[in-house]
Amino acid sequence: MRKSPVVLFLAAACFSSAHAVEFADYDYSRWSQEVTECDRLAAHGLDPGHVGPPVTRAEMDTDAAIAACTEAVRKEPGNPRLNYQLGRAYGYSGRGDEAMPYRLAALEAEYPQSLFVIGYLHLIGVTIEQDTCRALTLWQKAAHYRRLAALVSLPRHYLRGDFAACGVDISAADLAAYLAEAKGLSSDYYVGMLIEELQAKIPAAD
Repeated sequence: MRKSPVVLFLAAACFSSAHAVEFADYDYSRWSQEVTECDRLAAHGLDPGHVGPPVTRAEMDTDAAIAACTEAVRKEPGNPRLNYQLGRAYGYSGRGDEAMPYRLAALEAEYPQSLFVIGYLHLIGVTIEQDTCRALTLWQKAAHYRRLAALVSLPRHYLRGDFAACGVDISAADLAAYLAEAKGLSSDYYVGMLIEELQAKIPAAD
């Protein structure tokens, strides 16, 4: 059966959009931005959605953080920031299996920090099945929401050939777009150095 011009146009549009990088701002305001005890004890400084003072892994009192974040999630179960932080506290305490339901709850809400972290866990196969292609998918979504770590990690691993088995071709233009976006988000000298090194490798990707 011959396809109509409309069907052909829609198919072409879908194909072209699949190869175009688009960025969007994640709407953190959909959930409470009130600083809770969970935020004070478990906020990640590199999480774009954090509202509390940054707490490093070495600084975290994991028992207190788990208790505070469990209470915070009980009060606001749909808040992905609080779920992510509870998962973080469980993860740092060595209780990765208990962390996963909360990490995945944040992932369900497409929380950018969780998209990157779960992608990374899939890449290395820790507390979740190793799945390089799933990591790629999650990092593409995290990069869409301008998560800096994904904007840099995705091109790096792609250029190394780590995603070769996934059947996904990322154009040189799209790789450049990811890195340009990353460069605009960070003034860190070493991040900038890595971005410049990756940008120099892009022509060899296509």
